[in-house]
Formats: sequence, structure tokens, C-alpha cells
Amino acid sequence: MDRQTFDLQLKAAAEANKFKVDHDYIVFDKTANLDYQILPHFKLRELLTKNVLKSHTELNLNLLVQLENVRAAFGHEISIRQSYTGGFHLLTFGAHDSEAYQYGEAFSLGVDEKYNADLEKAINSVIPPTSGEVGLYKWGAHIAWNKTVKRWDTRQTQTQTQILKDLFTKNSMKNLLVLGAAGAAVWFFFIRKK
Repeated sequence: MDRQTFDLQLKAAAEANKFKVDHDYIVFDKTANLDYQILPHFKLRELLTKNVLKSHTELNLNLLVQLENVRAAFGHEISIRQSYTGGFHLLTFGAHDSEAYQYGEAFSLGVDEKYNADLEKAINSVIPPTSGEVGLYKWGAHIAWNKTVKRWDTRQTQTQTQILKDLFTKNSMKNLLVLGAAGAAVWFFFIRKK
């Protein structure tokens, strides 16, 4: 699928299906026709944000083309585990450390574990190693359409030492916020004089 053809299809269908195309993004909420087949393998319903604090979903059109091309190359079912989240979700402990979800530029793709090698091949055939983010997991993959070029593979079991090392080295600002909040909570509930 190419972006130009996709743009024409979306603009023709936007009003009737209650979503809008805003430059490089599609914007929709629960009042849209969620059964609209936006891509050959996906309906709007599957792309809706999982963040209950957000009333709408914004997704980058290039990411959607990338998603469809990965799905077509993969040949098996893919579920969307995470899409647009907005900013608040990134501050929760354990949230994915990519800010691309905040801007509607990333998906977490869920697949049956037995198809991980096929998914990796499909992603590598669609997303060149010099663009975007790709993370491989036992449950599927993370893909992002953005200026960051980043690749990782966590399908191997991590030791506690590796997890702690990653906590203090990856995305240090978010980690500092989480640790600061945890420290404040410990002080408030256990240390301060009552």
C-alpha cells in the first residue's frame, strides 16, 4: 500500500464514517464508524486508543501504511496491543519508554509466539534499518514512525541486573520522575513525623 492512494481513500470516506484527516494524521473517537475497514486488514475499532483518559485517537498516516505493509508481508493475524496514548500514560511505571505513542506514531503488535520469526522477517522487509523504531518481544513487536532510529530485541530473558541497569540508563528523565514520585510517597507515608 502506498501513502498517496491511502490519502485519497481516507479523504473520500472521512465524512461518511465520522473521522477527519488532519495533515499527516487521522483523528477519530468512539462516535466514528468503528466498523469502517480503514486498512485491508484492520478496522478503526482495532486502532482505537486503549487509554481511557483520552476521548479521541490520533494516528500518523505513514504509520498506518507501515502497519498494513507489515501485516501483508507477515501473513498472519496481528492484534494492536497499544496505539495512541497521549502524554499521561508515559508517566506510569512500566509504560513503554517510547514517546511515539504520545504522538500517535507507534503501535505494539501482538502475535502468537510461534510466529515471532515470521514477524521479524516481515518488519525487516518493510521497515529499513535506517528508519523508525523496532522492538521485538516474546508477545510481538513495537513499531514506530518517527525520526528516532532504534532497534532492540528483548525476546531473551533479562536478569534483574540488566533490568536495573536499563532503569537507570534508558529514558532517564521518565525514570527520574518515577523514582522521585516513589521517594516522595515513601517519605509521606513512612518517614515524615505525624
